Amino acid sequence: MAPKPPPLIFINTDNSDPHDKIYQATKAGGAKAEALIQTTIKQIIDKAAGFTTNTSDNAKGYTIRLTVSEVDASGPTVKCAMTGAIEFYPPVAVKKGNKGTEMLSTGMTGHANATGSTAVLDCVEAITENLTNKAIPIMKANFADRYGGN
Repeated sequence: MAPKPPPLIFINTDNSDPHDKIYQATKAGGAKAEALIQTTIKQIIDKAAGFTTNTSDNAKGYTIRLTVSEVDASGPTVKCAMTGAIEFYPPVAVKKGNKGTEMLSTGMTGHANATGSTAVLDCVEAITENLTNKAIPIMKANFADRYGGN
């Protein structure tokens, strides 16, 4: 009998909770930039071997939380910065029965410059691509250690 294939690593991209936004882009125009972050992460993750953004019962994986931390549009070139963290999914129960956040990585940062009429969104997209691609091998290695491939 063939060995059971390892489960897909789930990446949570649900940004619908107004009290717990996983993508925060107020400094880059809000909802449009947040939707771009979400779409960009989904596109990259769904092409990555061993990963999915499709939820299932007992899904195990991560949330990539990203925030636009700086936008400087004072000159001809727009400068943007983003910060991020990789959190375990699903959230874990804490002492009082609520759900808590357990972090895998909190030191994600990225910077980009762009020009043109869509410069802010171009910056956000470039940084999101960069940080997501950097997160994939970290999550893959941790998942294997944490779950032993199961």
